[in-house]
Amino acid sequence: MALPPGTGQAAGSGAIGSVTSDPSSSLAEKISAVLPLKTRGRHYADNVGRCDILFASLRAFTRPEIFERFVIVVPHNEIDEVRQYTAAWSDFPIQLVDEEEHFGIFQQFSARHQVRPWHRQQIIKLYAPALVNTEYFMVFDPDVFATRPFNLNVLLPGGRALTHFQPRQREPRFWEASARILKQDPHLERDGLWWTPALLSSTLCRRLHARLEDLYGEHWMRVLLARYTVDWTEYTLYWLNAEREGLLDRYHARPVPGMPELHVDESIWYAGPRGSNLARWDAARHFAPDAKGIFAVVQSNTGLSIPTVLAKLQPFLQVQVQPYRRYTSWSLQVAEFYSAAVRRLMGKVRGLLRRP
Repeated sequence: MALPPGTGQAAGSGAIGSVTSDPSSSLAEKISAVLPLKTRGRHYADNVGRCDILFASLRAFTRPEIFERFVIVVPHNEIDEVRQYTAAWSDFPIQLVDEEEHFGIFQQFSARHQVRPWHRQQIIKLYAPALVNTEYFMVFDPDVFATRPFNLNVLLPGGRALTHFQPRQREPRFWEASARILKQDPHLERDGLWWTPALLSSTLCRRLHARLEDLYGEHWMRVLLARYTVDWTEYTLYWLNAEREGLLDRYHARPVPGMPELHVDESIWYAGPRGSNLARWDAARHFAPDAKGIFAVVQSNTGLSIPTVLAKLQPFLQVQVQPYRRYTSWSLQVAEFYSAAVRRLMGKVRGLLRRP
Protein backbone atom coordinates (compact mmCIF):
# COMPACT_ATOMS: atom_id res chain seq x y z
CA MET A 1 0.00 0.00 0.00
CA ALA A 2 1.53 3.28 -1.10
CA LEU A 3 1.90 5.97 1.49
CA PRO A 4 0.07 9.29 1.16
CA PRO A 5 2.40 12.17 0.24
CA GLY A 6 4.31 13.57 3.19
CA THR A 7 3.68 10.63 5.49
CA GLY A 8 7.19 9.23 5.77
CA GLN A 9 8.23 5.61 5.50
CA ALA A 10 5.62 2.92 6.00
CA ALA A 11 5.30 1.53 9.50
CA GLY A 12 5.65 -2.01 8.23
CA SER A 13 8.67 -1.39 6.03
CA GLY A 14 11.44 -1.81 8.56
CA ALA A 15 12.40 1.85 8.65
CA ILE A 16 14.89 1.23 11.45
CA GLY A 17 16.33 -2.26 11.58
CA SER A 18 14.26 -5.45 11.53
CA VAL A 19 11.82 -6.89 14.02
CA THR A 20 11.57 -10.56 14.83
CA SER A 21 8.22 -12.32 14.45
CA ASP A 22 9.09 -14.79 17.23
CA PRO A 23 7.96 -13.20 20.49
CA SER A 24 9.79 -15.71 22.67
CA SER A 25 13.13 -14.40 21.41
CA SER A 26 12.43 -11.04 23.13
CA LEU A 27 12.88 -12.51 26.61
CA ALA A 28 16.66 -11.91 26.70
CA GLU A 29 16.49 -8.70 24.67
CA LYS A 30 15.52 -5.15 25.46
CA ILE A 31 12.25 -3.40 24.92
CA SER A 32 11.66 0.04 23.46
CA ALA A 33 9.52 2.92 24.67
CA VAL A 34 7.38 5.41 22.75
CA LEU A 35 6.15 8.70 24.20
CA PRO A 36 4.11 11.22 22.19
CA LEU A 37 4.78 14.63 23.72
CA LYS A 38 3.01 17.97 23.28
CA THR A 39 3.68 21.09 25.35
CA ARG A 40 1.03 23.37 23.86
CA GLY A 41 -2.71 22.88 24.07
CA ARG A 42 -5.55 22.49 26.52
CA HIS A 43 -3.99 19.79 28.72
CA TYR A 44 -0.32 19.96 27.76
CA ALA A 45 1.24 23.06 29.35
CA ASP A 46 2.80 21.05 32.21
CA ASN A 47 3.89 17.99 30.25
CA VAL A 48 7.60 18.75 30.71
CA GLY A 49 7.11 18.63 34.48
CA ARG A 50 5.14 15.41 34.12
CA CYS A 51 7.99 13.90 32.10
CA ASP A 52 10.41 14.84 34.88
CA ILE A 53 8.23 12.80 37.26
CA LEU A 54 8.05 9.89 34.81
CA PHE A 55 11.82 9.68 34.26
CA ALA A 56 12.56 10.12 37.97
CA SER A 57 10.30 7.16 38.69
CA LEU A 58 11.97 5.04 36.01
CA ARG A 59 15.39 5.83 37.47
CA ALA A 60 14.13 4.83 40.91
CA PHE A 61 12.57 1.52 39.91
CA THR A 62 14.42 0.16 36.87
CA ARG A 63 17.55 0.69 34.77
CA PRO A 64 17.63 2.90 31.65
CA GLU A 65 19.47 0.05 29.91
CA ILE A 66 16.32 -2.07 29.64
CA PHE A 67 15.24 0.27 26.82
CA GLU A 68 16.89 -0.21 23.44
CA ARG A 69 15.64 3.26 22.62
CA PHE A 70 13.21 5.70 24.17
CA VAL A 71 11.43 7.47 21.33
CA ILE A 72 9.81 10.85 22.03
CA VAL A 73 7.65 12.14 19.16
CA VAL A 74 7.07 15.91 19.17
CA PRO A 75 5.18 18.31 16.86
CA HIS A 76 7.49 20.15 14.46
CA ASN A 77 6.91 23.59 15.99
CA GLU A 78 7.85 22.33 19.47
CA ILE A 79 10.86 20.15 18.78
CA ASP A 80 13.65 22.73 19.18
CA GLU A 81 12.43 23.73 22.61
CA VAL A 82 11.71 20.16 23.74
CA ARG A 83 15.24 19.19 22.71
CA GLN A 84 16.54 21.44 25.49
CA TYR A 85 14.42 19.68 28.09
CA THR A 86 15.51 16.18 27.03
CA ALA A 87 19.02 16.88 28.36
CA ALA A 88 17.56 16.18 31.82
CA TRP A 89 16.60 12.68 30.65
CA SER A 90 19.77 11.88 28.70
CA ASP A 91 20.71 8.91 30.90
CA PHE A 92 17.99 7.14 28.89
CA PRO A 93 18.57 6.30 25.20
CA ILE A 94 16.41 9.17 24.03
CA GLN A 95 15.61 9.48 20.33
CA LEU A 96 13.75 12.69 19.55
CA VAL A 97 11.50 12.41 16.48
CA ASP A 98 10.03 15.34 14.56
CA GLU A 99 6.36 14.56 13.96
CA GLU A 100 6.50 16.25 10.56
CA GLU A 101 9.06 13.74 9.24
CA HIS A 102 6.73 10.76 9.71
CA PHE A 103 3.21 12.16 9.96
CA GLY A 104 2.90 14.65 7.14
CA ILE A 105 -0.55 13.19 6.48
CA PHE A 106 -1.76 15.07 9.56
CA GLN A 107 -1.57 18.24 7.46
CA GLN A 108 -4.17 16.77 5.09
CA PHE A 109 -6.70 16.81 7.93
CA SER A 110 -6.14 20.38 9.07
CA ALA A 111 -9.68 21.79 9.33
CA ARG A 112 -10.28 22.78 12.95
CA HIS A 113 -12.86 20.04 13.59
CA GLN A 114 -10.57 17.41 12.01
CA VAL A 115 -7.68 18.14 14.38
CA ARG A 116 -8.07 15.70 17.25
CA PRO A 117 -4.80 15.50 19.23
CA TRP A 118 -6.06 12.46 21.17
CA HIS A 119 -6.38 10.45 17.94
CA ARG A 120 -3.10 11.73 16.53
CA GLN A 121 -1.22 10.54 19.59
CA GLN A 122 -2.85 7.15 19.19
CA ILE A 123 -1.73 6.95 15.56
CA ILE A 124 1.82 7.75 16.69
CA LYS A 125 1.68 4.80 19.08
CA LEU A 126 0.42 2.42 16.40
CA TYR A 127 3.17 3.64 14.07
CA ALA A 128 5.89 2.79 16.61
CA PRO A 129 7.19 -0.33 14.78
CA ALA A 130 8.74 2.04 12.21
CA LEU A 131 10.68 3.78 14.97
CA VAL A 132 11.98 0.86 17.05
CA ASN A 133 14.00 -2.32 16.57
CA THR A 134 12.38 -4.49 19.21
CA GLU A 135 9.39 -6.80 19.04
CA TYR A 136 7.89 -5.25 22.16
CA PHE A 137 7.62 -1.60 23.05
CA MET A 138 6.11 0.20 26.02
CA VAL A 139 3.69 3.04 25.39
CA PHE A 140 3.95 5.96 27.79
CA ASP A 141 2.16 9.25 28.29
CA PRO A 142 3.70 12.10 30.31
CA ASP A 143 1.19 11.58 33.15
CA VAL A 144 2.43 8.04 33.92
CA PHE A 145 4.91 7.15 36.68
CA ALA A 146 6.34 3.94 38.16
CA THR A 147 5.64 2.93 41.75
CA ARG A 148 7.69 -0.24 42.32
CA PRO A 149 10.77 -2.06 40.94
CA PHE A 150 10.53 -3.92 37.63
CA ASN A 151 12.81 -5.49 35.02
CA LEU A 152 12.49 -7.29 31.72
CA ASN A 153 11.56 -10.60 33.33
CA VAL A 154 8.61 -8.86 34.99
CA LEU A 155 7.50 -7.07 31.81
CA LEU A 156 7.95 -10.10 29.55
CA PRO A 157 6.78 -13.19 31.45
CA GLY A 158 7.58 -16.17 29.25
CA GLY A 159 8.70 -13.81 26.49
CA ARG A 160 5.24 -12.25 26.11
CA ALA A 161 3.97 -8.77 26.96
CA LEU A 162 2.66 -8.31 30.49
CA THR A 163 -0.92 -7.10 29.98
CA HIS A 164 -3.46 -5.37 32.18
CA PHE A 165 -6.99 -6.60 31.53
CA GLN A 166 -10.28 -4.85 32.23
CA PRO A 167 -13.88 -5.72 31.29
CA ARG A 168 -14.80 -4.21 27.94
CA GLN A 169 -18.07 -3.10 29.50
CA ARG A 170 -16.14 -0.39 31.37
CA GLU A 171 -15.72 1.56 28.11
CA PRO A 172 -18.11 -0.08 25.64
CA ARG A 173 -18.26 2.85 23.22
CA PHE A 174 -14.56 2.52 22.38
CA TRP A 175 -14.85 -1.21 21.70
CA GLU A 176 -18.00 -0.75 19.64
CA ALA A 177 -16.48 2.08 17.58
CA SER A 178 -13.32 0.12 16.79
CA ALA A 179 -15.31 -3.02 16.02
CA ARG A 180 -17.39 -1.09 13.47
CA ILE A 181 -14.24 0.08 11.73
CA LEU A 182 -12.84 -3.47 11.67
CA LYS A 183 -16.26 -4.92 10.72
CA GLN A 184 -16.36 -7.47 13.52
CA ASP A 185 -18.08 -8.20 16.82
CA PRO A 186 -16.81 -6.14 19.81
CA HIS A 187 -17.49 -9.06 22.20
CA LEU A 188 -18.34 -6.77 25.08
CA GLU A 189 -18.74 -9.75 27.38
CA ARG A 190 -14.96 -10.31 27.34
CA ASP A 191 -11.98 -8.63 28.97
CA GLY A 192 -9.62 -6.47 26.93
CA LEU A 193 -6.43 -4.44 27.00
CA TRP A 194 -6.50 -1.43 29.35
CA TRP A 195 -5.10 2.06 28.81
CA THR A 196 -1.58 3.53 28.82
CA PRO A 197 0.91 2.41 29.96
CA ALA A 198 0.80 -0.73 27.87
CA LEU A 199 3.21 -3.15 26.22
CA LEU A 200 2.49 -3.73 22.54
CA SER A 201 3.86 -6.05 19.88
CA SER A 202 5.35 -4.62 16.69
CA THR A 203 4.06 -7.63 14.78
CA LEU A 204 0.49 -7.13 15.96
CA CYS A 205 0.61 -3.43 15.09
CA ARG A 206 1.67 -4.30 11.56
CA ARG A 207 -1.11 -6.88 11.30
CA LEU A 208 -3.59 -4.15 12.23
CA HIS A 209 -2.16 -1.80 9.59
CA ALA A 210 -2.56 -4.52 6.97
CA ARG A 211 -6.12 -5.31 8.06
CA LEU A 212 -7.23 -1.67 7.79
CA GLU A 213 -5.64 -1.34 4.36
CA ASP A 214 -7.25 -4.58 3.15
CA LEU A 215 -10.67 -3.41 4.34
CA TYR A 216 -10.56 0.10 2.90
CA GLY A 217 -7.99 0.08 0.11
CA GLU A 218 -6.02 3.05 1.41
CA HIS A 219 -3.24 3.73 3.88
CA TRP A 220 -4.21 2.86 7.45
CA MET A 221 -3.45 6.34 8.80
CA ARG A 222 -5.88 7.89 6.33
CA VAL A 223 -8.53 5.33 7.29
CA LEU A 224 -8.30 6.38 10.93
CA LEU A 225 -7.82 10.12 10.44
CA ALA A 226 -10.89 10.29 8.21
CA ARG A 227 -12.96 8.87 11.09
CA TYR A 228 -12.29 11.75 13.47
CA THR A 229 -15.90 11.73 14.73
CA VAL A 230 -15.66 8.07 15.72
CA ASP A 231 -14.36 7.13 19.18
CA TRP A 232 -11.94 4.43 18.04
CA THR A 233 -8.84 3.91 20.17
CA GLU A 234 -5.46 2.43 19.40
CA TYR A 235 -5.77 -0.31 22.02
CA THR A 236 -9.25 -1.49 21.07
CA LEU A 237 -8.31 -1.63 17.38
CA TYR A 238 -5.07 -3.44 18.18
CA TRP A 239 -6.72 -5.94 20.51
CA LEU A 240 -9.76 -6.71 18.40
CA ASN A 241 -7.71 -7.41 15.30
CA ALA A 242 -5.24 -9.63 17.16
CA GLU A 243 -8.17 -11.45 18.72
CA ARG A 244 -9.74 -12.00 15.29
CA GLU A 245 -6.46 -13.46 14.04
CA GLY A 246 -6.06 -15.72 17.08
CA LEU A 247 -2.71 -14.18 18.11
CA LEU A 248 -3.37 -12.76 21.57
CA ASP A 249 -2.06 -15.71 23.57
CA ARG A 250 1.10 -15.78 21.49
CA TYR A 251 2.06 -12.18 22.25
CA HIS A 252 0.30 -11.21 25.49
CA ALA A 253 0.28 -12.66 28.99
CA ARG A 254 -1.66 -12.13 32.20
CA PRO A 255 0.39 -11.54 35.35
CA VAL A 256 2.00 -14.67 36.78
CA PRO A 257 0.66 -15.43 40.30
CA GLY A 258 2.85 -13.72 42.89
CA MET A 259 4.29 -11.28 40.33
CA PRO A 260 3.30 -7.60 39.97
CA GLU A 261 0.65 -6.30 37.61
CA LEU A 262 1.23 -3.57 35.05
CA HIS A 263 -1.18 -1.05 36.61
CA VAL A 264 -1.90 -0.16 40.20
CA ASP A 265 -5.50 -0.87 41.17
CA GLU A 266 -6.32 2.84 41.55
CA SER A 267 -5.11 5.71 39.39
CA ILE A 268 -6.40 9.28 39.24
CA TRP A 269 -8.55 9.57 36.11
CA TYR A 270 -10.71 12.40 37.48
CA ALA A 271 -9.80 15.18 39.90
CA GLY A 272 -12.92 14.98 42.04
CA PRO A 273 -14.24 18.01 43.96
CA ARG A 274 -11.28 20.30 44.70
CA GLY A 275 -8.82 17.54 43.81
CA SER A 276 -10.22 15.15 46.40
CA ASN A 277 -9.38 12.01 44.42
CA LEU A 278 -5.65 12.70 44.62
CA ALA A 279 -5.91 13.86 48.23
CA ARG A 280 -7.35 10.52 49.32
CA TRP A 281 -5.13 8.43 47.00
CA ASP A 282 -3.08 6.11 49.23
CA ALA A 283 0.42 6.65 47.85
CA ALA A 284 2.02 4.65 50.67
CA ARG A 285 0.09 1.56 49.64
CA HIS A 286 1.03 1.87 45.97
CA PHE A 287 4.72 2.57 46.69
CA ALA A 288 5.04 -0.22 49.27
CA PRO A 289 7.60 -2.98 48.52
CA ASP A 290 4.82 -5.55 48.22
CA ALA A 291 2.53 -3.34 46.10
CA LYS A 292 0.74 -5.11 43.27
CA GLY A 293 1.04 -2.58 40.45
CA ILE A 294 4.04 -1.16 38.59
CA PHE A 295 2.57 2.03 37.09
CA ALA A 296 0.06 4.68 38.12
CA VAL A 297 -1.48 7.65 36.32
CA VAL A 298 -2.57 11.12 37.41
CA GLN A 299 -4.34 12.02 34.20
CA SER A 300 -3.28 15.33 32.69
CA ASN A 301 -6.83 16.50 31.97
CA THR A 302 -7.65 16.51 35.70
CA GLY A 303 -6.05 19.94 35.92
CA LEU A 304 -4.12 18.93 39.04
CA SER A 305 -0.97 21.04 39.25
CA ILE A 306 2.56 19.67 39.26
CA PRO A 307 3.23 20.94 42.83
CA THR A 308 0.04 19.23 44.00
CA VAL A 309 1.08 15.94 42.44
CA LEU A 310 4.65 16.26 43.76
CA ALA A 311 3.42 16.89 47.29
CA LYS A 312 1.74 13.49 47.13
CA LEU A 313 4.69 11.66 45.58
CA GLN A 314 7.81 13.18 47.14
CA PRO A 315 7.71 11.20 50.42
CA PHE A 316 8.29 8.15 48.19
CA LEU A 317 9.99 9.51 45.07
CA GLN A 318 12.71 12.15 44.66
CA VAL A 319 11.88 14.40 41.70
CA GLN A 320 13.76 17.40 40.36
CA VAL A 321 11.45 19.39 38.10
CA GLN A 322 13.39 21.57 35.69
CA PRO A 323 12.25 25.11 34.86
CA TYR A 324 10.05 25.08 31.78
CA ARG A 325 7.89 27.50 29.87
CA ARG A 326 4.14 27.00 30.15
CA TYR A 327 2.16 27.66 26.99
CA THR A 328 -1.45 28.58 27.67
CA SER A 329 -3.83 30.28 25.29
CA TRP A 330 -7.51 31.09 25.70
CA SER A 331 -7.92 31.25 21.94
CA LEU A 332 -6.50 27.74 21.56
CA GLN A 333 -8.75 26.42 24.30
CA VAL A 334 -11.81 28.00 22.68
CA ALA A 335 -10.81 26.52 19.31
CA GLU A 336 -10.39 23.06 20.85
CA PHE A 337 -13.77 23.28 22.62
CA TYR A 338 -15.37 24.40 19.36
CA SER A 339 -13.83 21.56 17.36
CA ALA A 340 -14.89 19.01 19.99
CA ALA A 341 -18.47 20.32 19.88
CA VAL A 342 -18.56 20.12 16.08
CA ARG A 343 -17.25 16.54 16.14
CA ARG A 344 -19.83 15.51 18.73
CA LEU A 345 -22.62 16.99 16.61
CA MET A 346 -21.31 15.26 13.48
CA GLY A 347 -21.01 12.00 15.40
CA LYS A 348 -24.62 12.23 16.60
CA VAL A 349 -25.84 12.89 13.06
CA ARG A 350 -23.83 9.92 11.81
CA GLY A 351 -25.33 7.75 14.57
CA LEU A 352 -28.84 8.78 13.63
CA LEU A 353 -28.17 7.95 9.98
CA ARG A 354 -26.97 4.46 10.96
CA ARG A 355 -30.24 3.65 12.69
CA PRO A 356 -32.69 1.46 10.74
